[in-house]
Amino acid sequence: AIFKTIDSPEFLEAIATCSDVRRAVFIQCLNDNVAEARWVLEKNCEKIAGVVAGGNLTDVKKLREQLEELIQFPKFVGVRHILDMEETDWITSDIVIQGLKIISEYNLTFDFLSRPHHLKHVSTVAKQLPDLRIVIDHIAKPHLSQSTTPTEEWKQDMKAAAALPNVYCKISGLVTEVDPVNNSTRWDMSTFREHVHFVLDVFGADRCMVGSDWPVLRLTGACYKSVNELHKSLVGHLSQDEQSRVLGGTAEQFYQLKAVC
Repeated sequence: AIFKTIDSPEFLEAIATCSDVRRAVFIQCLNDNVAEARWVLEKNCEKIAGVVAGGNLTDVKKLREQLEELIQFPKFVGVRHILDMEETDWITSDIVIQGLKIISEYNLTFDFLSRPHHLKHVSTVAKQLPDLRIVIDHIAKPHLSQSTTPTEEWKQDMKAAAALPNVYCKISGLVTEVDPVNNSTRWDMSTFREHVHFVLDVFGADRCMVGSDWPVLRLTGACYKSVNELHKSLVGHLSQDEQSRVLGGTAEQFYQLKAVC
C-alpha cells in the first residue's frame, strides 16, 4: 500500500533535495516487470541518474527482448531479482546462470537482493560469471531483530563474496530489519555499527555504497533524510575520500552513471 501513495517519480525530487542527495538510482519493486522500469525511464527525472529493472532470468528469449527494449534508454543500467520469491538454490540453477550471463553480455549490473540464507550463493555466481558486476543489496538483510552482532555464518559468507573483485555491497535496508513485524523498536547508529563496519572492512570503500530503501523505509516511521544522516554517521570514521566514495562515488562507478554535477 505504501507504493500507492507515489504516483510519479517526481515525488522523489523534493525529498532528495531536502536530504542533500543530488542523484539517485531507481531500483525495481517487481520481478519480471519492465513496464515499471519503462514508466520511470520515460519520466526522465533529473534526480534519477539510473534505473535497475526487473527482468525474466529464466526465459532467455524474453530476457533478451526486455533488455533490447530498455537499452534504448541511456539511464537503464541493470537488473534485479527479489530472491524472497524463490527457492534458496534458485539463483544457482543453470537457466538462471544463463540469464545472468546475458545481463553481463549487455554490460549491465545485477542487484543481488537476498536474505542471509542466500548469501552463500553470491560467491558461487560471481566465480562463474567474473564479468558480471554484482552488488549485494541491504547487506543481505541480517537478522537485526534478533541481534545487533553479526553471526559467524553471515560474516564468512560476506568474506567469501568480498574475495571476488566483481562483487560490491550496498549499505541499505537497515532500519526495516530492526523490527520487521511491528516497526516499533527504537534504533540508533549503534544498532547497525558492527554489521556496517564489517562490510566496510572486508569490501573497502571502493566496493561499498549506500542506498536509501525509500519508500519502504517509511514503514518504520523513518524518512529519507534521517536514513541519509544515519549512513553519514556510520561512515564517519572513514577518511573524507572514502566517505565520498561510499556516499556516491562507488555507485557512480558500479552503475557507470554519468558524472554527478
